[in-house]
Amino acid sequence: MTTEKFKVLTEQVASSLGHSNLRILVVGHPLGGTDEATILQWADEAVEETIQLLTEPR
Repeated sequence: MTTEKFKVLTEQVASSLGHSNLRILVVGHPLGGTDEATILQWADEAVEETIQLLTEPR
């Protein structure tokens, strides 16, 4: 899991560690300092993608 701002960096690090096909969930940015209602909205929006990332074959 990463935030929008760090998506590219997360993909680069995963690739450099030999995990170029790593399943990465991307959520809003920033997490710190964001109000609880927004965080809960982002979490709700991420549920389907999370299920897909965990269950679909790569």
